Amino acid sequence: MKKPSASKKPLPTAKAKPDSLKGLLTKVRQLIHSARRGVATVVDTFQVMTNFEIGRRIVEHEQKGAKRAAYGAELLKELSARLTEEFGRGFSPVNLSHMRRFFLVWQERVQIFQQPAEKLAANQIFQSPSGKSRGPFTLSWTHYVLLLTIKDPD
Repeated sequence: MKKPSASKKPLPTAKAKPDSLKGLLTKVRQLIHSARRGVATVVDTFQVMTNFEIGRRIVEHEQKGAKRAAYGAELLKELSARLTEEFGRGFSPVNLSHMRRFFLVWQERVQIFQQPAEKLAANQIFQSPSGKSRGPFTLSWTHYVLLLTIKDPD
């Protein structure tokens, strides 16, 4: 037996002049836009710092491994296949190579990453969600990849 549906009565609304909410609406819109920009900035920063750490771990793994040439290419291909299977796009051998190079170029410039990667906890390497402390990276990952194409690291 079908349950009778509850009647949907419109909620009573206060009779407000059309312009009486204008100021409030403007302030709330600004707040929402600001929050969305802040979230996007935090996401970008987390991605860049994560990619830096992935690069660090690749380099540390390579330093314990066999000869660089063939081993490095195979390492990136295998790592790419496994990460892509588990996490989806973003972990191609080319992108992993960018992460590796990003770490190599930026490791001397980054002060907060001075201890071995395996001793870092996630809350030590990333900024607070408030966005007040941006850390060493202020650009998006795409910008850093573009900068990696420049021959002079300075």
